[in-house]
Amino acid sequence: PLNAMQILWINIIMDGPPAQSLGVEPVDESVLRAKPRKSTDPIVTRALLIRAVTSAALIVFLTLKVFSNELDDGVMTKRDTTMTFMTFVNCDLFNAYACRSTDRCFYELRLCDNPPFVWAIGGSIVGQLFVIYFPPLQEVFQTEALSCADLFYIIALSSSVLMLDTLRKKFFKECCSDKLVGLPPQSKCRVT
Repeated sequence: PLNAMQILWINIIMDGPPAQSLGVEPVDESVLRAKPRKSTDPIVTRALLIRAVTSAALIVFLTLKVFSNELDDGVMTKRDTTMTFMTFVNCDLFNAYACRSTDRCFYELRLCDNPPFVWAIGGSIVGQLFVIYFPPLQEVFQTEALSCADLFYIIALSSSVLMLDTLRKKFFKECCSDKLVGLPPQSKCRVT
């Protein structure tokens, strides 16, 4: 449902700066106090894999759901791809915010603790709005202007990425937290 220019925009502009700015996120005190990992410990832990797969599944579902809803007449229009594109980008930005901490929920994080992240997200939002509303970029990216109601719908829908993250962090800590790696296997993956 996305064209080549939209995919390039997502890969280069929307993913790059927010991801890089997460690298300068202030270090959590519990990380500083933690024992060093063993050299035999996996880099991709089970908890990390669960978080990545569940987030990706939700983002794909929401994006394809919007596309399906928009394609109800069977003809793909610029509006259909714009709604799909905007949904994916917003889900991606909300997911980047959720990735700032593996154990604290989005509402427990202070937005301004990482100024590069704020600039990266702000720049991504401004850039995305230009792609959707600036006529020369609309031509390049094959988009069209969306109404305020469309934007509200997309933001409300894509913010469910934050809700999923909160559920994982509050109710599924045993499965989704790397801090519980040392627990015996029978105590993992229970709902608390």
